Amino acid sequence: MQVSRLIQPKKRTYANKALEILQALKIETQYSKNEILHAYLNHAPYGGNIVGYRAAAHRYFQKDPHQLTWSQAALLAVLPNAPGIISPQANPKQLQKKRDQLLNALYLAHHFDAETLHLSKQEPIPHQSHPFPMLAPHLTQHCHTQYPNTIVHTTIDPTLQTQTQDIVARHLERLSHSGIKNGAALIADTQTGQIVAYVGSQNFNEHQVDGLVAPRSSGSLLKPFLYALSIDAGLIMPQSQLRDIPTYYGPFSPRNANRTYSGLITAHDALVTSANVPAVRLLYTYGLEPFYQTLKTAGLTTLFRSPQDYGLPLIIGGAEVNALEMAALFRGLANNGIFQPLTIHPSDTPQKTPQLISPGACHLILNSLRDLARPGSEYYWHQYQNQWPIAWKTGTSYGHRDAWAVGVSPQWTIAVWVGNFNGDATPDLIGSRCAGPLFFDLFNSLPKDPNRPWFPTPDADLATITLCADTGYQASDQCPTTTQTKAPKYQHPLKTCPNHQIITVTQDETQRVCSLCWTPNNHKSVSRLIYTPDVVTHLRQQGHMASDLPTHKPDCPAQLDQTAIQIVYPTPNAHLYLPRDFDGTLQNVVLRVTHRDKDRTLYWYVNHHYLGQTHTTHIKATTLPEGWHTLEVVDEMGQRDQTRFYIASKQKS
Repeated sequence: MQVSRLIQPKKRTYANKALEILQALKIETQYSKNEILHAYLNHAPYGGNIVGYRAAAHRYFQKDPHQLTWSQAALLAVLPNAPGIISPQANPKQLQKKRDQLLNALYLAHHFDAETLHLSKQEPIPHQSHPFPMLAPHLTQHCHTQYPNTIVHTTIDPTLQTQTQDIVARHLERLSHSGIKNGAALIADTQTGQIVAYVGSQNFNEHQVDGLVAPRSSGSLLKPFLYALSIDAGLIMPQSQLRDIPTYYGPFSPRNANRTYSGLITAHDALVTSANVPAVRLLYTYGLEPFYQTLKTAGLTTLFRSPQDYGLPLIIGGAEVNALEMAALFRGLANNGIFQPLTIHPSDTPQKTPQLISPGACHLILNSLRDLARPGSEYYWHQYQNQWPIAWKTGTSYGHRDAWAVGVSPQWTIAVWVGNFNGDATPDLIGSRCAGPLFFDLFNSLPKDPNRPWFPTPDADLATITLCADTGYQASDQCPTTTQTKAPKYQHPLKTCPNHQIITVTQDETQRVCSLCWTPNNHKSVSRLIYTPDVVTHLRQQGHMASDLPTHKPDCPAQLDQTAIQIVYPTPNAHLYLPRDFDGTLQNVVLRVTHRDKDRTLYWYVNHHYLGQTHTTHIKATTLPEGWHTLEVVDEMGQRDQTRFYIASKQKS
């Protein structure tokens, strides 16, 4: 009769009671007593909005039903008789009396001994109900929206979920003193791609925004994928030197976070230090359109603009990404370049993408990302035997609005975002300082498999190639020292070393000569490492040795070397938009030139009018009217460079 009434509650009338009797007879004929009892316990009222014995066990005792004591089980057995009249809050003394009556009956039926009866009666009646544990509330909300009125089984690990929620909450409490209020974290199994912990924010009651799916600026998170694609394209190897110098693409001029330039930097170091200028130059060489399309194919759904709208800033934070998809992309590196979405349902089998990056290139990039400096005490992780490697990358958005840390190990894929949901910026919001410590708190809390400390080397996809030891490109006959390394077997032909050249010099190597000026038996051929003047200038500024090329024999009738001097800014045909001062005059334009020889004096001419001279450091600021201008710079040897540019400005309002 109770089950019949619970199936479809009605007003208490004689007619409805008769219907319940008929329904009860039908239930008796179709189900066993155990099945009927199970149905009753699952739907019985236990006071307030508590329905079912499992919910009641958790609300009153924070236990699963099989963990209840005799006293607790007896209380839940009598509570549905009149939950509105006798309850832990409404009438605890009457509830205790009914509980003890049931305990006496159980004792008389020999279910337990007298000592158990005595101890059970001593247990207090709970004075309040406990809230249900909120495990993965953002994910629960998503599942409820996607699958209404359906029981959804997920891959969430309750232990790891609780642990992750606690770690995120503690970390954000510390960051709150710096004006950083929100954070999100995700952990997935690298092998299966199943999500085991999902924290959309540190406090669901305050922040129901799901930080794992909210699009935010990517910072530097996309750089590993560009470097991996460039390795397959034969543009670089991790040892290859990239130019890290002031660079201009029309009005766009990327800068490194530290506002300095090293002149040259290996691809490995550029990725590890997250240098912006080499990454932008590499994207320009690789191609904006193919990189954009690869990201879309790999699973980034947040790119809603065209490649041209994003432009080259795409690689340094100009794109929108979310933590869920970035975790899937990093797992793709561990999955030998095959990308697929992470899963939350055990039965999900997402469709794989084509092979976008070779296993060899993925392995090289993972090895580089393992060398990224860790924050705080984790900096010395490699000196401890109980520490584990992980390939990870940080990211900081422009204006310090987003801090990222995403990484992958053979067992775990972790994504962390820290910031403010309202977009507020703070100078302390930096990936390595804010997201990095949380990332490693999570990683260190996870169980580790000693049989899988690092990714296996894909020997079948690697082949040995010979590199120039100085530049990291394919060695030529002009490279004096070489080294061998592993590269993807099907890598496009690697670029040949561009900097080693054979030049002819006098026997004492003090002057360059050619067939028009050498004397018999007083010349020889030597291999020299020759860099452009802009690279040489910044190498010297960083304290690196940058040998000067010997000057050409002065009385040689051959044309002078025009590569020693280089106008860095403005670039040819550049359009420079200059602001006006309050009095309407245009502000200065800063002209920059480099020379391979550090002690040269340069003479500057604008529109054939002498502007002045510089020595060693070649920078001049001058005021120029609107229109086209020609800049020409000459050294004392007659070597020169020239460029043409346009000055424009907005009129006074």
